[in-house]
Amino acid sequence: MEVQVVHAATPPPHILGYTIRSPTRIWVSYIVPTSLALLVYIVQTASDLALSYQHFSQKQPGFGAGTLVLVLLPPLLTFILVVSSRDQRQNETKGRNRCSALGLGLIRLLLFPFFVVYRFCWRFFWSVEGLFHNDDDVERMKCLAKATQTSNIELYLLIQAYAQAAPQIILQLYHMLIQDLFRNYETSAVQAMSLVFSAIDLAAITTSYHRIESQRRVGRHYPWATPQEVDTHRCQLEQNERLCCEVARKKRESERTITSFPESDKIMENFRSRRSLQVSGVATHELHVQGEDEVDNDALEQVETRAVLHSGPKDNATDEEKIQGTRPKLKIRYEDLGDLDTIDVLDTIPETPAPPPPPKTAPPQLPVLKPSEDDPPAPDLRRTMSDNDPRRSRRVTRPLSQLETFKDMLLVNAQLYIKEHVPHPPKLLMGRVNEDYAEDEHSPLVPKETTPKTSPLTPKDVVDFYFPKPTKIVNGIQQEDFAGRTVSFFGWIAFITMRMLALSTFCVFYPKAFFILVGVHYILMLSCLALETRCKGSWSKTMFLLLLAYIYIFVLLEFRVCFKSIRLWYGGYLVLTLVENITMTLIWYGNEEWESWWLGFIAEWILYSGILFVVTLIVYYWILRPKEVSLIVEDDAPVTPGVNTDEQSVA
Repeated sequence: MEVQVVHAATPPPHILGYTIRSPTRIWVSYIVPTSLALLVYIVQTASDLALSYQHFSQKQPGFGAGTLVLVLLPPLLTFILVVSSRDQRQNETKGRNRCSALGLGLIRLLLFPFFVVYRFCWRFFWSVEGLFHNDDDVERMKCLAKATQTSNIELYLLIQAYAQAAPQIILQLYHMLIQDLFRNYETSAVQAMSLVFSAIDLAAITTSYHRIESQRRVGRHYPWATPQEVDTHRCQLEQNERLCCEVARKKRESERTITSFPESDKIMENFRSRRSLQVSGVATHELHVQGEDEVDNDALEQVETRAVLHSGPKDNATDEEKIQGTRPKLKIRYEDLGDLDTIDVLDTIPETPAPPPPPKTAPPQLPVLKPSEDDPPAPDLRRTMSDNDPRRSRRVTRPLSQLETFKDMLLVNAQLYIKEHVPHPPKLLMGRVNEDYAEDEHSPLVPKETTPKTSPLTPKDVVDFYFPKPTKIVNGIQQEDFAGRTVSFFGWIAFITMRMLALSTFCVFYPKAFFILVGVHYILMLSCLALETRCKGSWSKTMFLLLLAYIYIFVLLEFRVCFKSIRLWYGGYLVLTLVENITMTLIWYGNEEWESWWLGFIAEWILYSGILFVVTLIVYYWILRPKEVSLIVEDDAPVTPGVNTDEQSVA
């Protein structure tokens, strides 16, 4: 059974939990989004350029210059980020010199709309090409890999959404609201087109990147990453799949072990029976041992010893009983045989028989030497019998006692147990130890001959075991399917509409309070980011937090900062922005005098957009949100104090 590891590297192959075919997946994940994105970009760029021309023609150079600067700012920032990034420079200079790479970058800067259209056409072509390989999955995957090939144009599209579309909405709404009834309707039509498509572009980019950091942790890479970074990420995914398969295999083995473990009622029954057996003192086995014991120095006496052996149940034995079985206890009972010792061996019977007794030091009968009359009388030591007793000639040494016999049995059992259960070092290491020991004992007093030393990389230095690397569990989410992405897109459209209308109308009536409110919101977001990252990281990431706090004025984006408590962040941010929007709307709606129907229409749309956003948020969170993914990765990267390991360059 193979384990299929799902990660966020590619779009999901299902919609609402139902698996879709590959052609349908190509249509909903590649062809349709690419076509709509190309249409939105062409209309948005053309309307912004036309709007700048209209402002200059209407003798409004300030609005015309501001509109044109917002159009030219994203490609300029993209060029600066690419040039300042070492990885991007190495990728651009691969196969060409630095002068040609710099010239190509300047051409992209000046003719950026054509390169962006070429990028969309490239993606659209290879997506359609993948539809024609119905019978060859390998060629189809190659086509999709080319369609999703990384490029710096994707970085430009991300910057364009927040450096052009978002401020452009504020600027053009402000210009439309300060106009009176006598306005240029051609300019207003172009402004409406620019506002609609700028909001669509901002919502689409936010839908695609609002959880990119959590997705990147479990497989997704930045669309503008270098090929080296993509290969490293792919190798990490393959390693994660191997580790997950190993964990699943061990889990199955542990489940089989758990199912074969005795049940609790059997364990308790075994425990009660063993306890009652110990209390009653009933023996389960009896062993009769016959032998000879020496009563005094001159005689032996036949004795009989009874050894009471208790053996617990072997089928349902607990771990404690098994451990006690390896350490038998000796108990002396005097009430059974009086003066003789009764040996009570608990828990188990020795597995090996007792070793044979050693040979006797004297024959059973020795000749008796009668003293002559001339010899002096010999003293009698502890003599209790007559010299004429026939048993006097049977004087021998004391035979092996039962305690010594059982002691030897226990030693043999202990040696066998150690040999079978205690692990030994590898044979190669044991061989080296034995050789060194033999050399040391060969001639300890004679100096060794100087022999040429062998190479350090000899087979003796190879050990047949390895040390495992530490692992850690990384949590993230998958990419949204087509249904979830669509609902999320309309939710962000409603949120952006509410936010932009509230900010623009409040700026018309209270410009100073508008900048104060935006400044306080910016400082609050920057403080939250500093608290989230603990102010740790390089200076480039610290500078990026300043830009990220600016993005948080309009929308919330999990980018280069992985939130530790995602629900707290999103819940707090949405409550804060809803309170700000409703408060700003109520202030100008209740305190200012206005006669234009546009302001009443805007107030209604702010309310309706907020309701629509809350509804889509509930549907997305409870039904369509992507599944969480947990991956096991090897934690072999050294951690530098004060540096975030998840840090990655933007460009």
